[in-house]
Amino acid sequence: MSSIGLTDRDGCPLCGGRGAATFIPFPVIPVVRCGGCGFLYSSRVFADGQLAAYYEENFGGLRHRQGQLVNASVNSMALERLVDFAAVATLLDVGTGYGFLLKDLSARHRLRATGIEVSRQEADHAKHTLGLDVRNGPLAECGLEREAYDLVTTFEVIEHVPYPQQFLAELADFVKPGGHLVVMTDNFDSRMAKSLGAAFPKWIPHSHISHFSPRTLTKAIEGTGTLEIVRSLSYTPWEVLLRNAYYRLRGIRKKPAEAFDLEGTLAREMGGTYKLFPVRKLLNRSWARMTISERMDGDLIYFLCRKKRRVA
Repeated sequence: MSSIGLTDRDGCPLCGGRGAATFIPFPVIPVVRCGGCGFLYSSRVFADGQLAAYYEENFGGLRHRQGQLVNASVNSMALERLVDFAAVATLLDVGTGYGFLLKDLSARHRLRATGIEVSRQEADHAKHTLGLDVRNGPLAECGLEREAYDLVTTFEVIEHVPYPQQFLAELADFVKPGGHLVVMTDNFDSRMAKSLGAAFPKWIPHSHISHFSPRTLTKAIEGTGTLEIVRSLSYTPWEVLLRNAYYRLRGIRKKPAEAFDLEGTLAREMGGTYKLFPVRKLLNRSWARMTISERMDGDLIYFLCRKKRRVA
């Protein structure tokens, strides 16, 4: 993006409270903690529609494509732990990216699968290279039928959303009564997040603007009034454990200004390749299968929710 503007957020995006204290003083975009509900959020966001433009026009590249290919293999395994696919005929994946997960699930389980993706580059790949039914644009503008899907999924999207509880309620609108929603995001209260501090790799405060823990994600889900939590899982990628071990061995403790530089991040974040891509592609699914559990202290958390049936 050639030029950006930032605006202060008007209170906690989860509870609306206005009392917040600095949690990590990243330059330009400090992360704060709500004094009322404890939710962590970036105190400033892109202004005047620039957040939407950032994702629509600028999001994507080889590094993202390689990362999504690796993550799709892990997420499909986690989904099969959580969901009985024998009861699923229709799937909506919101934030489907390049489409690797949608392609895998629709082929393995013979689903009528639809994806939503705001990034033009990523949606084009999913539609034209993988041949998927993917709509490019915000969910509310894609003309899909509400309460039409047995399963709605969203992976690593909610942390990008300014108003996460409203986003969850919107997702729930597309789930059939009695159907399921799966939400996956980063856990900013994990053991590794606490150990690494500002160097935890998912602190990306211009892009990851809503930072969940299992407790605050539970609060957001239950706050919709239409969803109930069925089960949750978590795990920590081996790469994060390796980073933490290296930092501890070398006595490295990065200061916030060393861990995040907005201008430099914007200049390089869509370039390069996914580090250790061949190794991650080979190992990550097996590692996740062996280590995923119901202990909710891992870096990545999955929540399976059921949409409540209406009471006559």
